[in-house]
Amino acid sequence: MANSATLTFGYTNTDFTRKYTFNNLSAADCAGLKAKVLSLNESISGGLSAAAGLSSFFISDDFDAAEGIGYFNGITAAQYEASTVTDIPLS
Repeated sequence: MANSATLTFGYTNTDFTRKYTFNNLSAADCAGLKAKVLSLNESISGGLSAAAGLSSFFISDDFDAAEGIGYFNGITAAQYEASTVTDIPLS
């Protein structure tokens, strides 16, 4: 089974988004994806110190600190894909 997840990152004061795809995930990783995303978003919006560095590490292409544009403010969409890969013996 091949599993992957695609997360869409959102940023402050811009409509810019960025998609990240993570491959080779376990079924357990994908099953708990919603809870993990909601937890991360809550920690960012709550200003928790563990997540504080994320907002300025993942920035948008139109980032402007002086205008408060482009700081990462959470995951706006998430999806996962599970597929079965079957080897076909050719000998």
